[in-house]
Amino acid sequence: MSTRNLVADKLLWETLDRWKRSSPELDRIQFLKTVPFFDQLSNRQLKSVSDIMFERTYDIDESIFEEGQPGAALFLLLDGKVAVEVFRENSTTRLAVLEKGAFFGEMALLDETPRSATARALEPTRTLALYRNDLNGLVQKDAKTACQIYRSLAGMIAERLRLTNELVQMKTPATD
Repeated sequence: MSTRNLVADKLLWETLDRWKRSSPELDRIQFLKTVPFFDQLSNRQLKSVSDIMFERTYDIDESIFEEGQPGAALFLLLDGKVAVEVFRENSTTRLAVLEKGAFFGEMALLDETPRSATARALEPTRTLALYRNDLNGLVQKDAKTACQIYRSLAGMIAERLRLTNELVQMKTPATD
């Protein structure tokens, strides 16, 4: 094999190797594709959303947000575990334990209603946060993408409402 062919071969393999290696940005976009809010978005749209999200880490037992605080952001769980809990009088009720890929706090994208529960890291945790103000700004820059996110959010909330209605109907005795 000639020296020229060896050099060309080496350059080809180095280029392919670089393409195989993932960058944090590509990793983030791949992660976003797995989240129901964003699974219908194109790679370009996912890049726009990724650019307005903030990554944050939490230590064990650190609060992500607390019940009663005004909601400001949706959180996506990159790594770790999060407990969602409510406090009543002298007791704590754990509503859920969330793991990688889960999202929480989505109602904050719609309004500033106080949080209905506390979210707390159970182990070292990394999240991505999408703030309501940043999503509102995306409406100005890329209305189609923002609309798709809001549509997904509306669909999820509608599904939860249907499930809640079914639970209430099963528990409420019929009156004649």
